[in-house]
Amino acid sequence: MKKAEKICYPLAAFSLVSGLLMRFVYTSVRFTGFLLCCAAAALVLFALLTRWGEKHSWARWLRRIFLGLLAAGFAFFAVLEVRVISCARTENAPAAALVVFGAGVNGQEPSLTLSSRLEAALAYLRDRPDMPVVVSGAQGRGEDVSEARCMADWLIARGVDPGRVWLEEEAVDTAENVRFSMRLLAERGIDTRAPVAFCTSDYHMCRAVYLGGQSGPVADVVPVAARLPSYYWPLTVNYYIREAFAMAEAVLFR
Repeated sequence: MKKAEKICYPLAAFSLVSGLLMRFVYTSVRFTGFLLCCAAAALVLFALLTRWGEKHSWARWLRRIFLGLLAAGFAFFAVLEVRVISCARTENAPAAALVVFGAGVNGQEPSLTLSSRLEAALAYLRDRPDMPVVVSGAQGRGEDVSEARCMADWLIARGVDPGRVWLEEEAVDTAENVRFSMRLLAERGIDTRAPVAFCTSDYHMCRAVYLGGQSGPVADVVPVAARLPSYYWPLTVNYYIREAFAMAEAVLFR
């Protein structure tokens, strides 16, 4: 067995087992599990191309192309990941309104991710008693109410004036969150050319701001980033990795 095979096959086996566990057992980090399964396939392919390359020139060329594509992919991922991390911040700046991006609802209760966004929104609103709030998100599978309704009920129960909580219940993705929320603000007489605060998860902020610039007249975004508690760091790492791929999809296809 050649050196490449001695290294690649055990690594591939470890990656595959770890990936399957994450996909089907520890499902909260299933995207990382999917990537580990892909890594296992890549390691096996590299080992096979190395073996075949000893006898066939086409295999050597395929291996070079494969390594080149991997290098380009890692470089693109690194650039996007740095951008995602750099956008994960909160600015305590004035804004015309606040838009809170929806996330999963468990029955009628906010999920862990949505709870963190609501906590961040409430903290931002504490010193801004007159600021209008758009809560944006449709009703998804397994949800008894829309994400917008869940968020509105949560904020109102904690003292936010119901008259300034505006529901946007149509959006099913980030681009629609931005577009429909800005439309609602304009309909309610808010100048959307002024800065608007976006409240979403820290890892999701970059894509929200990017799609905000692509989807409508968002002059400037004031980021209000929500963070999960530190002991959920495996989830946070999983989400940051996943978000770089989501950003790639947004950049390349939107």
